[in-house]
Amino acid sequence: MKATFIAAIAIAVTAGNAQALDLQQGGSPKLKVTKLQMGIKSPTTNACPADAELKAWVFTNKEGSVPIYIARNGGGVAGPYVVQTKATGNGTFMGVYSRTLTIHQAIDTQYRASAPNHKKLSNWVPLKASCKIGLGGGGILQN
Repeated sequence: MKATFIAAIAIAVTAGNAQALDLQQGGSPKLKVTKLQMGIKSPTTNACPADAELKAWVFTNKEGSVPIYIARNGGGVAGPYVVQTKATGNGTFMGVYSRTLTIHQAIDTQYRASAPNHKKLSNWVPLKASCKIGLGGGGILQN
Protein backbone atom coordinates (compact mmCIF):
# COMPACT_ATOMS: atom_id res chain seq x y z
CA MET A 1 0.00 0.00 0.00
CA LYS A 2 2.84 2.37 0.92
CA ALA A 3 4.63 1.63 -2.39
CA THR A 4 1.43 2.32 -4.35
CA PHE A 5 0.96 5.63 -2.55
CA ILE A 6 4.58 6.69 -3.28
CA ALA A 7 4.18 5.67 -6.94
CA ALA A 8 0.97 7.73 -7.22
CA ILE A 9 2.73 10.79 -5.77
CA ALA A 10 5.68 10.32 -8.15
CA ILE A 11 3.31 10.16 -11.14
CA ALA A 12 1.44 13.28 -9.99
CA VAL A 13 4.70 15.23 -9.51
CA THR A 14 6.01 14.09 -12.91
CA ALA A 15 2.75 15.04 -14.64
CA GLY A 16 2.83 18.43 -12.95
CA ASN A 17 6.41 19.03 -14.10
CA ALA A 18 5.49 18.03 -17.66
CA GLN A 19 2.66 20.57 -17.66
CA ALA A 20 4.91 23.24 -16.17
CA LEU A 21 7.43 22.64 -18.97
CA ASP A 22 4.59 22.35 -21.53
CA LEU A 23 5.83 18.99 -22.75
CA GLN A 24 3.92 16.87 -25.18
CA GLN A 25 3.95 13.09 -25.08
CA GLY A 26 7.49 11.87 -25.64
CA GLY A 27 9.14 14.60 -23.57
CA SER A 28 9.69 17.32 -26.20
CA PRO A 29 8.21 20.82 -25.85
CA LYS A 30 5.25 21.84 -28.02
CA LEU A 31 5.94 24.14 -30.96
CA LYS A 32 5.38 27.74 -29.88
CA VAL A 33 5.65 30.97 -31.83
CA THR A 34 7.77 33.32 -29.74
CA LYS A 35 7.64 36.32 -32.07
CA LEU A 36 6.02 37.34 -35.36
CA GLN A 37 7.30 40.31 -37.35
CA MET A 38 6.34 41.78 -40.70
CA GLY A 39 7.76 44.30 -43.13
CA ILE A 40 6.80 45.75 -46.50
CA LYS A 41 9.17 47.51 -48.86
CA SER A 42 6.91 49.88 -50.81
CA PRO A 43 7.70 50.69 -54.46
CA THR A 44 10.52 53.19 -54.93
CA THR A 45 8.98 54.72 -58.02
CA ASN A 46 5.89 56.82 -58.74
CA ALA A 47 5.17 54.77 -61.86
CA CYS A 48 2.64 51.94 -61.73
CA PRO A 49 2.45 49.04 -62.07
CA ALA A 50 5.25 48.60 -59.55
CA ASP A 51 6.28 45.87 -57.13
CA ALA A 52 6.29 45.92 -53.34
CA GLU A 53 7.96 43.21 -51.25
CA LEU A 54 6.11 41.74 -48.25
CA LYS A 55 7.91 39.57 -45.69
CA ALA A 56 6.83 37.93 -42.44
CA TRP A 57 9.36 36.44 -40.01
CA VAL A 58 8.18 33.67 -37.68
CA PHE A 59 10.31 32.84 -34.61
CA THR A 60 9.67 29.61 -32.69
CA ASN A 61 11.11 27.54 -29.84
CA LYS A 62 11.96 24.62 -32.19
CA GLU A 63 11.71 23.57 -35.84
CA GLY A 64 8.23 23.16 -37.22
CA SER A 65 5.44 24.33 -39.52
CA VAL A 66 3.39 27.40 -38.61
CA PRO A 67 0.30 28.54 -40.55
CA ILE A 68 0.07 32.32 -40.81
CA TYR A 69 -2.50 34.72 -42.24
CA ILE A 70 -2.03 38.17 -43.79
CA ALA A 71 -4.67 40.78 -42.96
CA ARG A 72 -5.31 44.15 -44.60
CA ASN A 73 -6.44 46.89 -42.22
CA GLY A 74 -10.18 47.28 -42.83
CA GLY A 75 -10.13 44.57 -45.47
CA GLY A 76 -9.83 40.86 -46.01
CA VAL A 77 -7.60 38.14 -44.66
CA ALA A 78 -5.56 35.81 -46.87
CA GLY A 79 -4.02 32.48 -45.97
CA PRO A 80 -3.13 30.22 -44.43
CA TYR A 81 0.44 30.28 -45.65
CA VAL A 82 2.63 27.63 -44.01
CA VAL A 83 6.02 28.84 -42.80
CA GLN A 84 8.66 26.23 -41.99
CA THR A 85 10.99 27.34 -39.19
CA LYS A 86 14.57 26.05 -39.01
CA ALA A 87 17.50 26.49 -36.65
CA THR A 88 19.47 29.70 -37.26
CA GLY A 89 22.58 28.47 -35.47
CA ASN A 90 22.41 30.56 -32.30
CA GLY A 91 19.66 28.71 -30.43
CA THR A 92 16.79 30.41 -32.27
CA PHE A 93 14.45 29.06 -34.92
CA MET A 94 13.07 31.19 -37.72
CA GLY A 95 11.13 30.92 -40.96
CA VAL A 96 10.25 33.56 -43.58
CA TYR A 97 7.18 34.06 -45.73
CA SER A 98 7.87 36.31 -48.72
CA ARG A 99 5.57 37.63 -51.42
CA THR A 100 5.82 40.19 -54.22
CA LEU A 101 2.79 42.47 -54.51
CA THR A 102 2.18 44.21 -57.84
CA ILE A 103 0.63 47.64 -57.32
CA HIS A 104 -1.55 48.94 -60.18
CA GLN A 105 -3.13 52.03 -58.60
CA ALA A 106 -2.54 54.37 -55.67
CA ILE A 107 -2.68 52.68 -52.28
CA ASP A 108 -2.23 53.76 -48.66
CA THR A 109 -3.05 50.94 -46.24
CA GLN A 110 -1.56 48.65 -43.60
CA TYR A 111 -1.03 44.91 -43.30
CA ARG A 112 -0.12 42.53 -40.50
CA ALA A 113 0.54 38.83 -40.04
CA SER A 114 -1.11 36.55 -37.51
CA ALA A 115 -0.53 33.05 -36.19
CA PRO A 116 -3.92 32.43 -34.53
CA ASN A 117 -3.06 28.89 -33.40
CA HIS A 118 -0.29 30.47 -31.30
CA LYS A 119 -2.12 33.71 -30.39
CA LYS A 120 0.55 35.92 -32.00
CA LEU A 121 0.20 39.06 -34.12
CA SER A 122 2.83 41.10 -35.92
CA ASN A 123 3.01 44.85 -35.97
CA TRP A 124 0.91 46.76 -38.55
CA VAL A 125 3.10 47.88 -41.47
CA PRO A 126 2.25 50.48 -44.12
CA LEU A 127 2.03 49.94 -47.86
CA LYS A 128 2.03 53.20 -49.81
CA ALA A 129 2.28 53.93 -53.50
CA SER A 130 1.21 57.15 -55.20
CA CYS A 131 1.08 55.85 -58.79
CA LYS A 132 1.35 59.43 -60.10
CA ILE A 133 2.62 57.96 -63.36
CA GLY A 134 0.10 55.35 -64.47
CA LEU A 135 1.27 52.81 -67.01
CA GLY A 136 -1.99 50.89 -67.16
CA GLY A 137 -3.13 47.81 -65.35
CA GLY A 138 -6.20 46.59 -63.52
CA GLY A 139 -6.69 45.76 -59.84
CA ILE A 140 -4.94 47.03 -56.73
CA LEU A 141 -2.94 43.92 -55.84
CA GLN A 142 -2.17 40.96 -57.98
CA ASN A 143 0.35 38.19 -57.60
